Amino acid sequence: MRDVEAPGPADPEAAWQDRAVGEPSAAPACAVSDPATTVRLFGYSFHTGTAAAIVASVAARASDSPRTIVTANVDHIVQLAEDADFRGAYGRAAARTLDGMPLVWLARAASGRPAERITGHDLLACILADPPPFARRVFFVAARQDAADTLTTRLQAAGLPDGAVASAVPPFGFEDDETYGRALAERIRAHGTSLLVMGVGAPKSEIWVDRQGRALGSPVVFCVGDALSVAAGYVPRAPWLMQRLGLEWVFRFLCAPRRLFRRYFIESWRFIGIAVRDRVSGWRD
Repeated sequence: MRDVEAPGPADPEAAWQDRAVGEPSAAPACAVSDPATTVRLFGYSFHTGTAAAIVASVAARASDSPRTIVTANVDHIVQLAEDADFRGAYGRAAARTLDGMPLVWLARAASGRPAERITGHDLLACILADPPPFARRVFFVAARQDAADTLTTRLQAAGLPDGAVASAVPPFGFEDDETYGRALAERIRAHGTSLLVMGVGAPKSEIWVDRQGRALGSPVVFCVGDALSVAAGYVPRAPWLMQRLGLEWVFRFLCAPRRLFRRYFIESWRFIGIAVRDRVSGWRD
């Protein structure tokens, strides 16, 4: 597998990003920051309500730049600790959700309130069956063309006209190719995109959107990774019980052991130390 009202100097989120990146990121006015529906973890505010509520809230806010929704999991938290560009993208995201179950459990313990798990699958479910007004011009940046084509057909069946949905499958390393990036951003803006769905994994999706900024216009952006291919039926998803028990990672590993071994059995152990330090810091505050 980058965004709230600008924090003041005493805000722990601003301080965390100051330490991590060099200077705090400017936060857009479109961010979701209601303390009743957010919890602070790892220096960020995470939305704890439903997918429908967060999508509606972000879509309703005016902006002159992309309004990105990122879905945090254990791997994201580990990468945030070592990737300044990724931290910048997260800091400037319009909203952040709790995707991985360990994060949901931490949020419930930290806040003492219920916290919903909101995945890329949940975000897509908000627009595929009955596209809302903000999703009338959709652009998929996908890992595979057949998945984008399948979802295009589904959206057209749901009422979107021909030409309302477009897609691109970028080459490997596109996030660092300035020429390609500018051309793709221009194509997305020329399409009049109101919903941009990034299905090429983290951190490249979040970093690329953050780098392009206003060149993309002001679409709502879903960073959903493999959820795009899952929604199209080309990648299986774990059974419901495994999802409920926080074991979806086991299913994903069994489907792609060589690709995911290092992530789940080596790099993910760093998450424990990061989480402990975060909670100790929270208790001190």
